[in-house]
Amino acid sequence: MKPFYTLCLLLTLARLSAQQPAPAAANFTTLREGEGIRFTPQAPPLAAPVAGAPPAFYTYYWEFGDGGFSFEERPLHHYAADKTVSPLLMATAHYDDTNSPPPSYAGQMYASASKSPSEMPDVFPKDRYAIALKAQRQPRAGEEMVVIISYRNLSKINTDGRLHLFYNEKKFPNRHFDYVNARTHFGEVPDALGAADPNNDGAGWTDASVSAAGAAGLLAWTAPPPSGDELLATARKQFRNEEIWRTGWLNSGEKRNLFVSLRGTADMLRDTSAIIHVRGVFEPLDPAVPAEEFTLEIEIVGSHDPNLIAVSEHKVDFRNIEQQNIEYKVRFQNNGEGPARRIQLTVRIPEGLNAAQMRPLSWYPECPICPDSLSPFSCLDTATTKDALIFTFRNIYLPGSRQRGVTDYDSTQGFVRYRIEPNRKMAKLAFRSQAEIVFDKNPPIRTNFSKTRFKPGLSPGLKAGYALAPDEPSQGYFFMGMSLSPYSSWKVYPQVELLTGLKGQTALDEQTFTEQPIVPPAGVDFYTDTIYTATLNGSSSFVSFELPVLLRKNFTGFFGAGIGGSIRAVINNEQTTFTQSGVIYSYAWGVDGFMPNPDFPPQELPAVTVTDSDKILDIRYSAFGDLTFGKVRSGLNLGVRGGWVFLNKATPFVQVSVEYKL
Repeated sequence: MKPFYTLCLLLTLARLSAQQPAPAAANFTTLREGEGIRFTPQAPPLAAPVAGAPPAFYTYYWEFGDGGFSFEERPLHHYAADKTVSPLLMATAHYDDTNSPPPSYAGQMYASASKSPSEMPDVFPKDRYAIALKAQRQPRAGEEMVVIISYRNLSKINTDGRLHLFYNEKKFPNRHFDYVNARTHFGEVPDALGAADPNNDGAGWTDASVSAAGAAGLLAWTAPPPSGDELLATARKQFRNEEIWRTGWLNSGEKRNLFVSLRGTADMLRDTSAIIHVRGVFEPLDPAVPAEEFTLEIEIVGSHDPNLIAVSEHKVDFRNIEQQNIEYKVRFQNNGEGPARRIQLTVRIPEGLNAAQMRPLSWYPECPICPDSLSPFSCLDTATTKDALIFTFRNIYLPGSRQRGVTDYDSTQGFVRYRIEPNRKMAKLAFRSQAEIVFDKNPPIRTNFSKTRFKPGLSPGLKAGYALAPDEPSQGYFFMGMSLSPYSSWKVYPQVELLTGLKGQTALDEQTFTEQPIVPPAGVDFYTDTIYTATLNGSSSFVSFELPVLLRKNFTGFFGAGIGGSIRAVINNEQTTFTQSGVIYSYAWGVDGFMPNPDFPPQELPAVTVTDSDKILDIRYSAFGDLTFGKVRSGLNLGVRGGWVFLNKATPFVQVSVEYKL
């Protein structure tokens, strides 16, 4: 998006937010139910449902103040100990254009212990993960988002450690999040970056590398997992911001949750529909316990629509487009009152991407690829048309979010992630994609557009050629220089050049001057006369500096044209030699008139030579048009340029050049 339009959008949003009141908080009530407490939300009405979308609704996220959390609408929680807690509720409005309500806290609330406390929930996707992250909702500009961090000690020994959270990827020019706060429930405390442990220097701990060396003769060697320092060094190269907590002693098998609130910045608007990442690293301080990392993938949204398409690369480098992996993710949710058995996603392919090179990477519901279209089993069918990809989940069971008995909100969601490669001759134009989702026989739901733009690269070029004036062929000269333009432009684009012209020594036309004898004076018997002969010769050369500026358009990959003008400074260097000699003659009056005087023979005078060097600066302007043939976007091409030079009069000129554009 151009800076001007971005500024206009931000100002408009700021004005609208100033005119509209802030959304009311989603309050909640608590009621003791047996030995537990039932939490019930009281969300404000949905005021601005999206026209044409499914009915608007809320989803809820709860923190109970003891490390537990829930995504149920009305959860029942049993506390493990008598304590004072501060529960939290965050409601998210779906298919509604108003902002979601701000977080709501209950303040201080006393909770008594239950004989059967609720099991500690977590966000681990697999049993062998030591750390995992989950976003409470997709990030949106101006809204808070909670990142749930679950971590645990899978080793047989107790250990202290550090927990690291990385956010704001460096590959994006804009910061997406501001840190708000963290809610800890197991004694975690903020820790300075790289601070040493003042209470334990690691003495007496087992060195894992020693054990590996001792077993080298018994087991085949395998590369050790990355160390904590390696994981942290990699993360710090990729992310701008880092938060660190000291975990305290973690018993073998113990797991914990930590909750971090991040607020989306206004700059997040520019990267809507982009796939971004947040990374967590659990770094045990005992070297016998390996460090682990978890990267959370999330999509920036403009509104909380559970059906969306996102792209991994919001901006790509055109020079390396063939080596870049462009990945798309289509996410969907069944918001019905019953399960969906067939879901079809039709994704429009942007021009320039190669449908034949599409590869599905992962999907949910998990099922095999269909062996044929008549398969009676659960499977994913993939097909392509000229301009679309079609993914069809057949014979599946995806519960509805309003289905009776369904409390797991995540179980109603699905996705397809795929990779697609660009064509070799892809135009350097922004491209976008949209998906259409059909649940069973319901009307199609259209998603947002994912947009990908090219980074503004530059294309330098090396240029050399010969210029001449048809009226004065002897004034031709060689030139060389460089050009600079946007890389591989497909629209009208500017180009600027800097050319240096050189013309070597050229002999000037020799000029000879002879003084004619004088007329004899009257009434004298004799007289003298001196005849002078003068010769003027020399050479000239020049160096010039020219700055052409033009607008160009490449009509094909092998033909382009442009118009422009230039200013050229010509420094002429002239060296001349003036030689003059003379002879004195004497004449006397005789019978036949004046004749050479025999008493005074001719006398030669010494020759006089004067050498002069002069530099003359001329400023010349020109207007021209040019044609290029060959690899006009990148590579070697031939150019022909013609126009007029304006000095004392308009003089035509022609340039022929070769150029190599990088």
